[in-house]
Amino acid sequence: MKKTIALFTLLALLATVFACVPRTASAGTSVTLADSVSYSAGITTITWTVEGDALSSYFVIGEALGGDVEQQRVRLGETSVPSLTTPEFIPGKSYRVYVTDSEFHMLDSKEYTMPERVTFEDGKLKNTSVKITAEPVKLAAGGARNKNTKKIKSLQAGEIMSGLADGSYTYGLKYTMKMPRLAKPRNFYVTIAFEAPNGFLWTEIAEDVTFDRVNNGYQTVYYYMIGDTFFELLNKKAGQIPVGDYQIHLYWDGMYVNTTTFRVN
Repeated sequence: MKKTIALFTLLALLATVFACVPRTASAGTSVTLADSVSYSAGITTITWTVEGDALSSYFVIGEALGGDVEQQRVRLGETSVPSLTTPEFIPGKSYRVYVTDSEFHMLDSKEYTMPERVTFEDGKLKNTSVKITAEPVKLAAGGARNKNTKKIKSLQAGEIMSGLADGSYTYGLKYTMKMPRLAKPRNFYVTIAFEAPNGFLWTEIAEDVTFDRVNNGYQTVYYYMIGDTFFELLNKKAGQIPVGDYQIHLYWDGMYVNTTTFRVN
């Protein structure tokens, strides 16, 4: 699952609605979020109880907590039952969850701290067997990620902000995951989250990925450009791209594989 600009437009609308709509429950309906969430194979399950009239739709929004900057609110989904699953959360981090009705009246909200991370291990395959590289890249407006992305020497905060301002270029990283050659293709639920020096946290990738078997070398998956959405949202929230060391957190099936550090100058 990859984020889209259309989603950001909706989230901006939600932020406006949150600011304008009184935080009162729908008449005759009371919602109470559970004291904890469950996490399995990269998926978080959020549940709540309903007293009074059940609603036809519940909207669930989440945002990371912590850091020195406002975090991005994410619409996690809509459901007609008192539970919802989401791939947006990662282990060891804290989040606030909001449940609203279809008109975005607040029904309940609660903070959750995710379980501590468990290190990846699948038979003989361990996280230390996985090789990760992250190389700075840029892409001209209208270019295809898998054809037109170009490697650059380094990521520069000023260049990233200029590209966002005039729409000329987007910047990110070519991200490569390699595992030793195995006897058959392997499928994992891959979660990749970016974290800025100011604590801004964003889950960029959450999707099933197949590592096809090869005759020689490594079973390899490329992302030709990731992080561009992260930089766009970071710039909007912080008003800048901070200089410093950034982190990319990688999970397979909800288990910790790797944290890669890269620099923005």
